[in-house]
Amino acid sequence: MSSVTQVSSYAKYLGLVRNLTNGQNKVDTLSEQLTTGKKSTDLNAYGAETQKLLALRAELTQRESYVQNINTASPRVKAADTVLNSLEKIATDWQSSNLMPFQPGPATVTSPFNSNPDALKLTVNGDKSTFTQNARYTVTSTPSKDGVNGSFDVTVTDGLGGKTTRTINLKTVPPSDGGGYNFKIDGGPGGGAVLNLSFDQLTAASSSTFNVSWPQANDMRDRVEGALRDIQQLLNEQFGDRYLFAGSRYGTEPVGDLLAQPQSTRVTLNGSMVNTDDYFEVSIDGKPFGYQVQPGDPKTVTFVASTLNSLIQSANPKLPIIASAANGVISLISEDPSQKFDVQARVQNSMSIDNSMTAPTTTQAATLPAPAGTGLKQIDSFALTGDGVDIGDTYEINVTVGDPDDPFNRKYYSEHPDEPEDLPPYQQYTVRYTVTEKDYNNGVTDVSKVADMLRTELTKTSPVPPLDMSAVLGDLGKGPTITLTGNSTMDPNHPSRVQQFTTSVRAVNGQIDNTISVATLPSQADALTDLPYVDPPDLPFYDSEYMSNRKNSKAWDKAAVTIDDGQTLTYGVTSDDRAFQKLVAAFRMAHVAASNPGKYEEYITKSRELMAQAKDEVRSVHSKVASDLATLEEKKTAHTTASATVVERIAGIEGIDETEVAARLRTSMNALEAAYTVAGQRQKLSLLNYIA
Repeated sequence: MSSVTQVSSYAKYLGLVRNLTNGQNKVDTLSEQLTTGKKSTDLNAYGAETQKLLALRAELTQRESYVQNINTASPRVKAADTVLNSLEKIATDWQSSNLMPFQPGPATVTSPFNSNPDALKLTVNGDKSTFTQNARYTVTSTPSKDGVNGSFDVTVTDGLGGKTTRTINLKTVPPSDGGGYNFKIDGGPGGGAVLNLSFDQLTAASSSTFNVSWPQANDMRDRVEGALRDIQQLLNEQFGDRYLFAGSRYGTEPVGDLLAQPQSTRVTLNGSMVNTDDYFEVSIDGKPFGYQVQPGDPKTVTFVASTLNSLIQSANPKLPIIASAANGVISLISEDPSQKFDVQARVQNSMSIDNSMTAPTTTQAATLPAPAGTGLKQIDSFALTGDGVDIGDTYEINVTVGDPDDPFNRKYYSEHPDEPEDLPPYQQYTVRYTVTEKDYNNGVTDVSKVADMLRTELTKTSPVPPLDMSAVLGDLGKGPTITLTGNSTMDPNHPSRVQQFTTSVRAVNGQIDNTISVATLPSQADALTDLPYVDPPDLPFYDSEYMSNRKNSKAWDKAAVTIDDGQTLTYGVTSDDRAFQKLVAAFRMAHVAASNPGKYEEYITKSRELMAQAKDEVRSVHSKVASDLATLEEKKTAHTTASATVVERIAGIEGIDETEVAARLRTSMNALEAAYTVAGQRQKLSLLNYIA
């Protein structure tokens, strides 16, 4: 083959390859456009519109970033909005009188439990009393230190640190205290209460207890505690991995106990005196502190309380409480408001002696005077029994003349019409002796000595019973058997009246049976002072870090998000916000009102004022959150709309007409296929062989 022919064939070959390559490139370009929806992925393909395209792409990226920021912040703001809705509703609902009544309601008084009704039996006159606290009252009677025999020092304690003592002798004229005896409580949160008590029996040492409560106020107190638990839970709301109201302390639960106050517990030794060998014990968190009364100790509850207090203060290791004692009451206060402690107390009273008196018998009956009879006088006899006596024991002799069912002898006269109507009317003479501390210390420690004291008291009786008092005095020192001799023989005008008098006796065992009460004091009002403006503010008492760190700027931090060019939105609320502090203060004051019924109206008025202020402040905070949420939604909508416009403008520059491109692709593919076919037929070779 000539060189010219070879050159011509080579030129044809190159032309064929070029045509096939161009056709393939065209097919590839059109396929890429159809796949990407863009004219080209190479910016150089856009020529003069390249800068515009770059600017549009940058704007779109920025707006998408803003939308992403908004999408991150919006759910948190929505969650805060939901919580604030609940808090605002709580504040609004609690202004209703159904949830927070204007009055504490009536007090309920239980029937007294009288441990020994023969010694002490009382009635509480609720309509004549003024109560101030939910309390368990203990009424204790002990022989009076200063009054005449038969008088009792009656001590009333409320278990909350309040106490009062009054000397009472039922043989005297009742006081003009409204039909009973008034006892005004002094000390403790129950101070000022006035208890009007009537005594059906007050003859020996004993005790009685009764409870006073306010069901309506107590129900409200329970509701307040429930509301505060709800508020605490709402302020500790979590969203994702962070607490909504914790500031920048994302992993720290921000709110602790909303009712936190230093625990204040009172241990009250009820009564006024103690006995040798009485054992008192107070346990704090399981650690016991006990003391047994010794023979040489002062026999007062004040001494025992002071001794126990000294033991508590000397504990090793030191207890985290502040202990003090006064007037028979031990006060225990926690040093840390978040710390709680358990207090138990018990008394083991010394052994007491169960005394009695034998039934009186008539050892000699009265007879008619001489010469009709022997002129004997009636003699009754009985004995005091027991191995010893206790302070507070009371012994009683009743000498009765006449018939209680026929007090003026009218029935007797009708049955004996021939006898003169000169009999004395029915009358009972009562003599009592109570073993006092003073007498006991002076030797009245057995029934023989008590018998002598009874004989002495008998001679002091006024009016004088129909007995031979010289015979009574003549028996002094003759032991526990007492004989009562009448002062006259049988009356010859009334021969059927053989018995001149009747005798009955009783012994009332009135031991000093001490008791001890433990009570945690009710909530006390917080000082209502304006919150100081410092930067950063101090943490409120309920903050979970309050005890370890009174200041923490992170607690007040709020989140910030950039939502547009030059616009940053600070959003969120912290649990320490003043609105929440005011809301918590309102509920705490309501809790104080319900816990202190005697001052209910004073505290509930303050609570209502605080609740109204808190509602307005929470609403203001809520408005800010709602405004932030609206701003975020507004900006998101604006960015979404603007982004759609930018996308359209970008599409106008780099976009394609899919129908047109698809048609051109089909045409190019057909042309490429035809070119391969022609080339193959021309050389009668396959494309592969042709290229080879």
